[in-house]
Amino acid sequence: MLKKIIVILTLALPLFTSAQFFKVYPYMTPEAGEKELVYWFSAINSDHQYSFFGKNVDRNGLMAHSLELEYGLSNKWTAGLYLDFEQPAGEQLKHIKTKALMFHGRFWEKGERPVDLGLYVEYILPKKEYKDAEQIEIKIIMEKDYGFHTVVLNPTFEKNIAGPDVDEGVEFALNGGWYLKKSLTFQPGIEFYTKWGELAEMAPFNESKTYIFPAIDIIMGKHGRLIWHTGAGFGLSDPADNFVFKSILSIGFF
Repeated sequence: MLKKIIVILTLALPLFTSAQFFKVYPYMTPEAGEKELVYWFSAINSDHQYSFFGKNVDRNGLMAHSLELEYGLSNKWTAGLYLDFEQPAGEQLKHIKTKALMFHGRFWEKGERPVDLGLYVEYILPKKEYKDAEQIEIKIIMEKDYGFHTVVLNPTFEKNIAGPDVDEGVEFALNGGWYLKKSLTFQPGIEFYTKWGELAEMAPFNESKTYIFPAIDIIMGKHGRLIWHTGAGFGLSDPADNFVFKSILSIGFF
């Protein structure tokens, strides 16, 4: 099995040098007045297809990019803006959606409660030619430290608030990760991502979109303000893509 994974990675990395993005959101946020500029890159190996501006295209070779600017309004609350782009194989790169980070905040100070709690609220406005459905996404951030070990869970709820599918129910996803923070430079982890469909009628495992990601944070620069988060994701269920390579490069500055 290990040999097979190594072979897959060896073949895939030249294609996915650096979609749909995968991130487990931590409890801590940028401080007041701090700005964070983030470049996201994802690339997918898949047997599936999807609709790209009304055209049915292969997800295999799909690359996605996002630019994010997040600003610390206070030491516990930030707001931000994302611009998302996609480029399926053989197609032009196109802007697909704008996402407004309405609230990314945390409650209390770290360690004051048995579990550190935060909240992430995002408004998603896709281009109508891409997808005619505005959405609200809410993530609950739950984090707990055990010495050098950190466990994070992100129960996630999505609801269409405009468009033809507005009557659909609330969709549920559960993302999480374990991270080893013994080093100040290299912090490895294991992440999982699952999407189960509507809460009222959750899909069984074989119909969910479930991934597991070995990942690592590489912390660089003065005061650790340059962070590269990268990982290799493997789909564990039929609706999931076969393989996802992700790269998230963030730069914090005042």
